[in-house]
Amino acid sequence: MSHHIKIGIGFGHWRLGVPSARTIVEVAQRAEDWGLDSFWLSDHLLAPSPELDVIAVLATIAAHTSSIKLGPSVLLLNLRHPVLMAKAFATLDYLSRGRMVMAVGTGASLEDYAACGIPTEGRGRRLDEGIAILRALWRKPDVSFHGRYYNFDHVTIEPRPQPRPNNDSGTMDIWVGGRSEAALKRVARLGDGYFASVLSPEEYARNLATIRRLAAEYGRAGARIESGIILRCRLASSAAKAREELQPYVELVGAQAAQTMSRGAFGSPAEIRARIEEYAQHGLDKFVLWPLAAPEEWAGQVETIGREIASYYTRAAAA
Repeated sequence: MSHHIKIGIGFGHWRLGVPSARTIVEVAQRAEDWGLDSFWLSDHLLAPSPELDVIAVLATIAAHTSSIKLGPSVLLLNLRHPVLMAKAFATLDYLSRGRMVMAVGTGASLEDYAACGIPTEGRGRRLDEGIAILRALWRKPDVSFHGRYYNFDHVTIEPRPQPRPNNDSGTMDIWVGGRSEAALKRVARLGDGYFASVLSPEEYARNLATIRRLAAEYGRAGARIESGIILRCRLASSAAKAREELQPYVELVGAQAAQTMSRGAFGSPAEIRARIEEYAQHGLDKFVLWPLAAPEEWAGQVETIGREIASYYTRAAAA
């Protein structure tokens, strides 16, 4: 078995309704006891279902937990000014005592751009500038930047995030999400990590090989580029039962649901662990399990993931 598999939890995409504020806090607190590694939040403005603001929820969870890592998956950085986001996430890092991880992407929903008055053309280059600005402001005082989309002089953000020894940039990790060729190139060129979503084990392995090849082409052959994957999941007594319970979700989501269902993890804890192993064989050791659940089921889903899956890997690593 792969060593040190880490299990995180995904939060958001509330197609079946949002859990209460109290439930969110209680689940986050208990997630630490169950050995969950991290808590990841989806970021959507105009979603087809209710969505909570990422920064507000991260602040709430940071205030009620002490060890679990926290981050957006992925933050739609292009919708906000990167200087404001550098400030917000540096503050979150301060409040959480160094537990923030950043993941960014362009997002799939272009309506969000229109609502914020941001042009969609050039969104990849805009994101590249945003990443460069975050890193610069998090690493040193008195930053000036002159790009196509952003221009400023002599900006200092204090406090800056705690220094990080685990990556090459020395500051808060910036992971890049996405499936397009442009996203893979962005990981290879700029990322501390790759955040995959809705991929089969084979697709994941192919993308990772592409990233490694491209990184070498960009002069980052030895770069530390980690990777993790989001797996939509449903814990039940069996895979058949899980799929039966997800019928309301499938009816709500329509055509998209087929891809989610074929690339997710559904069934008993043993079936979920077997699914994780299919990815682990390709060297993957970070998994974000994202329960598809109604508000009243969500806490129970997370508890089962913690008790039967995360703690299983925690024990295996200790042994």
